[in-house]
Amino acid sequence: MRPPVGVKVGAFALAVMGTYTYYANSIPQIQSKPPAELSLEGGNVTPAQLVKAGEEIFKTKGTCEICHRIGQKGTRAPDLAGVGGRAGKVKAGLSGKQYIIESLLQPGAYLVEGYPNIMPQADKPPIALNRSEVWALTAFLESLGGAVDVTLDDIPKTAGAPAGGGAVAELKLPGDPKAGEVIFTGKGACIACHKAGKIGASPVGPDLSQIAKIQTPDYVMRKILDPAGAGTVAGFPKGVMPPMFGQTLTAKEFVDLVAFLMTLK
Repeated sequence: MRPPVGVKVGAFALAVMGTYTYYANSIPQIQSKPPAELSLEGGNVTPAQLVKAGEEIFKTKGTCEICHRIGQKGTRAPDLAGVGGRAGKVKAGLSGKQYIIESLLQPGAYLVEGYPNIMPQADKPPIALNRSEVWALTAFLESLGGAVDVTLDDIPKTAGAPAGGGAVAELKLPGDPKAGEVIFTGKGACIACHKAGKIGASPVGPDLSQIAKIQTPDYVMRKILDPAGAGTVAGFPKGVMPPMFGQTLTAKEFVDLVAFLMTLK
């Protein structure tokens, strides 16, 4: 006796599903993971390997490309083309690697004319490079027009957290990001000058789409309350951002707005 048509169809469907399931499970799965923390301490590494690692940090964890360019003017910070050759000429008695290291760890020490003091410390949150990563990044910057001679001993032992020491705890702000987004697009009228991800498109002020990657909550709060005192991003006119948000926003609205901005990564 022949099996009913419905049984045949069901068996065929099961066979097809089984085939697709087999192929789906046989495809290697790609998992999204945060970049591994670089540790070079105690190991042998060539200058070329160090420069390559530093370039990767420059483009990824260091988030340097948000502000800097190599070979073209950036919107927020100086062009770094040739910085390895220029660094040793900035200050008498200061070598190129010393200038680069200090500029990474204490960015306000040497400001380029026309650019405000807005760069965060590379070894502190939100960037938080460890000592090995500062070493590699320094080597990459030295390679841009100069000779690579930085050693791990040149990097202060206090720089960053030891590799493998665990992730830096994320700062939790008390504000409501969703309410802050409403302030950004409404009462605060920030959207009139700034872009934030998919919100807004105005080029009057800097693009804030990745502001939480490059600035701390402290800087963001100061910038809202005292725009002129916090400096003006290069390439944008001075005095455009109004200084009255401390009076027009309530305390809750202010905290909510900061909380929203710190989600922009």
